[in-house]
Amino acid sequence: MNHLAKSLALTVLLLASPRTIAAEPWDPASAYHERQIEGWRVLVNQKLDCNEQRKLCDEALKLLGDHLYRVSRVVPAEALAKLRQVPIWVELSHPKHKCMCYHPSPVWLREHGMNPEKAGGVELANAATFLKWTREQPWMVLHELAHAYHHKVLGHGHKELKECFQRAVASKSYETVLYIHGDKKRHYALNNDQEYFAEATEAFFGTNDFYPFVRAELKEHDPELFKLLCKLWGEK
Repeated sequence: MNHLAKSLALTVLLLASPRTIAAEPWDPASAYHERQIEGWRVLVNQKLDCNEQRKLCDEALKLLGDHLYRVSRVVPAEALAKLRQVPIWVELSHPKHKCMCYHPSPVWLREHGMNPEKAGGVELANAATFLKWTREQPWMVLHELAHAYHHKVLGHGHKELKECFQRAVASKSYETVLYIHGDKKRHYALNNDQEYFAEATEAFFGTNDFYPFVRAELKEHDPELFKLLCKLWGEK
């Protein structure tokens, strides 16, 4: 190879190397062990699923299994089949999330240095926090799955749900409600119609940490939303 050809080859290599050699700022899908738990595809980061973290990993997955089992018992079959299409990613301790979240956008994930493959999935981002926080939020997993259902099945532009939320905001009935600790707070559902739906779903099928805590209270406090949830989740 002559000197010109060598120079050109070196230039091509140098130009290409940042794209081909530089690692992405997130763990690739190959860094996860895949499991099936109660009909869900669960991807567990090897940083958690290892001998050094065995106790924490086993406890977190056992609790996740308990949550998913309870979800499978109360959600109607057709809606449950949709929820089981949502993958769940499990981390040891993700620096950008405190506990659990649903990821609707691959673009947002990439822009924030996170794996875009997690889009459309639920992330259990901190195993230790999950074990702690679920003592007061026993239907946390359902809450995040409800976000996925809202996004993928109902659509974020769902007219009836948005209108129901707007009427709830206008009524001010969620401005000061009883919280699980015994004090009163502004309901988390008032953040937007997505949280309104997910929070109510917890009370509809299980127990929420804000009043209305359970189904009977939800029916009394927000009968319009209760009726809509029966329709959206396919209850007869």
